[in-house]
Amino acid sequence: MNIILLSLISTVVFGIIDAIFFLLFEETVQHKLAKFKMFDMNISELLTGALSASAAIFVASNIRINIQEEFFLFNHPLLDVSGILLGTLVVITNYLFYEKFLRKYLTLFKNTFQKSVAKH
Repeated sequence: MNIILLSLISTVVFGIIDAIFFLLFEETVQHKLAKFKMFDMNISELLTGALSASAAIFVASNIRINIQEEFFLFNHPLLDVSGILLGTLVVITNYLFYEKFLRKYLTLFKNTFQKSVAKH
């Protein structure tokens, strides 16, 4: 397999995990942290970013280590940046597809199902 493509895998995974964490948990975690008197919203945002990056680095590093046991990987900062941006783009694309197409149908299906259950 192409060395550059393999080298991108762990950083793409990092970008995906980091973007998913921010998309799904950022607002919830920030507001829960902001309830503590010692944290204001700025500190909550910093802590959320640190948690997101830590989780993403942990998973991406393990993937990189597992790949390096089998293959030689090319390390370059440009590959890291590209992988993170590609991973984030994957999450953004899937989120936009969900918002534009799937959410409407899933909500319609849920409402129809609830009405049919309520009748019985």
